[in-house]
Amino acid sequence: MNPLTKLLGVEVPPGTALSTAELHFRGLLPWWLALVVLVGLGAVVGYMYRQERGEFGPVRRSVMIGLRIVLLAMVLFFLARPLLLAEFTGQRRSGVVVLLDNSQSMSQRDRRVREVDQLRVALAKDLLPPTTKITGDDPAALPPVPAETPKDPSRAELVRWVLANPKLKLAEGLANHGPLRPYLVGQRLRGTLDEAGPGAPLERLLASFRADEAKTALADAIYEVLQRKDGDTPAAIVVISDGQDNASKYTLAEAGAEAARLGVPLHLWGVGSSDAASLAIKEVAAPDTLFVDDTITVPIRWRALGFQQGTIEVVVTLGGKEVARKERAVQLGADVRDVISFVVPKGKDKEELRDLVVRVQLKGSNQFRDDMRREVRVVDRKIRVLVIEHSPRFEYKFLQAALLRDRRVEADFLLVQADPKVAKSGPPFLPEFPPSRAKFFDARYNVILLGDVAATYLGREHLDWIKEFVEKRGGLIVLAGRQHMPATYLGTPLAEMLPVEFTAQKFKLDPEARTQEYPPTLTEAGQRTDWLALADGPEDNLKTWSELPGFFWHYPVTKLRPAAVSLVVNARAKMGDQPMPIVAAHWYGQGQVIFLGTDETWRWRYNVQDKLFVRFWGQLIYQAGLPSLLGESAKRVHVALERSQAVLGQPGSIYVRLLDKLFNPRLDPQVEAQLEYLDAQPGQPRLRKLTLQAVPGRPGDYRALLPHDHPGRFVFKVANPDTATFSYRVEPPPLHELDEIGMAEKELRELAELSGGRFYREEDLAGLAEAITTRHTPFTRRQEILLWNPLAFLVFLALITAEWLVRKFSNLI
Repeated sequence: MNPLTKLLGVEVPPGTALSTAELHFRGLLPWWLALVVLVGLGAVVGYMYRQERGEFGPVRRSVMIGLRIVLLAMVLFFLARPLLLAEFTGQRRSGVVVLLDNSQSMSQRDRRVREVDQLRVALAKDLLPPTTKITGDDPAALPPVPAETPKDPSRAELVRWVLANPKLKLAEGLANHGPLRPYLVGQRLRGTLDEAGPGAPLERLLASFRADEAKTALADAIYEVLQRKDGDTPAAIVVISDGQDNASKYTLAEAGAEAARLGVPLHLWGVGSSDAASLAIKEVAAPDTLFVDDTITVPIRWRALGFQQGTIEVVVTLGGKEVARKERAVQLGADVRDVISFVVPKGKDKEELRDLVVRVQLKGSNQFRDDMRREVRVVDRKIRVLVIEHSPRFEYKFLQAALLRDRRVEADFLLVQADPKVAKSGPPFLPEFPPSRAKFFDARYNVILLGDVAATYLGREHLDWIKEFVEKRGGLIVLAGRQHMPATYLGTPLAEMLPVEFTAQKFKLDPEARTQEYPPTLTEAGQRTDWLALADGPEDNLKTWSELPGFFWHYPVTKLRPAAVSLVVNARAKMGDQPMPIVAAHWYGQGQVIFLGTDETWRWRYNVQDKLFVRFWGQLIYQAGLPSLLGESAKRVHVALERSQAVLGQPGSIYVRLLDKLFNPRLDPQVEAQLEYLDAQPGQPRLRKLTLQAVPGRPGDYRALLPHDHPGRFVFKVANPDTATFSYRVEPPPLHELDEIGMAEKELRELAELSGGRFYREEDLAGLAEAITTRHTPFTRRQEILLWNPLAFLVFLALITAEWLVRKFSNLI
């Protein structure tokens, strides 16, 4: 700005020239009226100066008249509030927009296996010159990786190193094309120029960069920048991102097409490794107890992301010895499923604790592997079962065949109405209930299954033996029937042991009656119960239960006993205001009692033969019989998650059943536990305390809330008094920022090509600023110039001074 423009009060924009100027009056006195007034005042001034009697000639008189008229003209002019509307035109640089991905995916640490990826870290860290060439198919042509190169840094660290690299000078290079307009990209676009704090635009951008937003709307951000009306169309948009977009309503292709239409190239720096991949086991559904020579089928769920090709190896070891191996082609997905089977080998002892380890590995690579370990008990004994039934109803017939085929079970059958020849033919058939207490307990049964047998057949004494058997850790399964069970047991020890209360009911056989089918439905507790799982995953299990053939009959009960749990219900019938229990369980003494209010599980054989029927009864008998079979070595801690799959950001409960040394339920109001985060990163807490709260009305049952606030592997630990552990993994939900997914190089390359821009890796960043073409945008700046300005004041002062001097020398003052 020169002195003249300062005096005029004019600010001329740089690089512009005045194109037009218009005079406007905004005062109360119109210009024509001011002109009339001026003419009148001029006549008065002339008349008065002619009346002056001084000694001066006509020239001096005329000068004084002229000066006075000019002064009056200026006063009238300024009373009309004159305004000069000036228009300046010129061209300016459009500048560059910088979009920085601020989502949680930028905090990911890529496993950089290839040497070229490690060299890119060295370039970002300024350990190699920015122009170092690291591409090519010949590994021998690559420079060596500097020893001080950081191992697997986060993507956010890479961004900070590059933008602060003194040799690269990326900020300076971009600023040569015009003003930088930096934005953070998360779920929405956020500018950083207006945020408080010193520093250049990119320094402020980095100061606000946290890599902590839960969503990425990259395509929407590009689209919004292109559509903004508050600035010039940028010369280019520089995008710094890993390319993961999970929140945009537009696609990347649509954003690229819009950029191409407006002539704005996208220059994309792909942050991270495109070869990044993850392989992690999510769940291994193996039983806690394995029987020697039994064929075990282990369902496995894992996540495999980012692999282009290869073979996945699944290896199972038991006690350090490989028992199964399986290979399959890589299948990408967040929930890959498979099963692997093996025969449990015999050990040195009848009962042993062994580590069951399932390993999933990319064949030929030790970098991509994961394993899940759990302690199992291997037993070289069979579960002894006593089945007592009145007559061979359908349930008995199919169950007898299933138990005789099961190599883990040794069953005795007592059928009250059996053919005498069959009953006396010897094992597995019994002619009568063991006649003495000694013989009953010497038989060493682990489970007793009571069918529709009359209370009068067993008698009070035998029922007392069964009661004692349950109190000493024996399992009891009671299968309701239309004739005797449990109707004839009111007032007996069995009624006291059942998890339900009931009244005597009679069921008449009416061939004309048509009962309504009802679906057996799992309760929330039933969904957490392992021995009610009819499929390998929770979703599949619920689906299987929903597709089961229904039942037509149930025995109505009136109430659950305290601490009893309803596991399967008939939602169409009511027990008070609650659904009618069909399967209920509780602990009586040291043994578990399970009540089945129907005898129609044989219907589950429809179309699937024995698959579901055998699985249900096998799991039920193991559940009831294992405490007795294992004796003092039986588990005193039982742990289950509210949902089998722990999902990041979705807190869930953990349920724990604790038994004391005598296998009685613990009665402490609170129990302290510990949670260990195996995948904790530096700075993250590895251990945290948990307080288990007793579940009201259910002695021995405890619950605590798990936050599920970090992804990865966790181990729950509780002392009872020996430390028991339970392992689980917290998985990100689908399309989550913390999914271990590599940089989306293919999508970013396609986006850059579609817009007319370029895609860059770290070795290309030295040429990024030069690749951008400076764009000049025509612009017009209008300015209102008040004519009452310092220059006008000086002119007015000069005129009035001149008049005063003339009058002075004319002896008129």
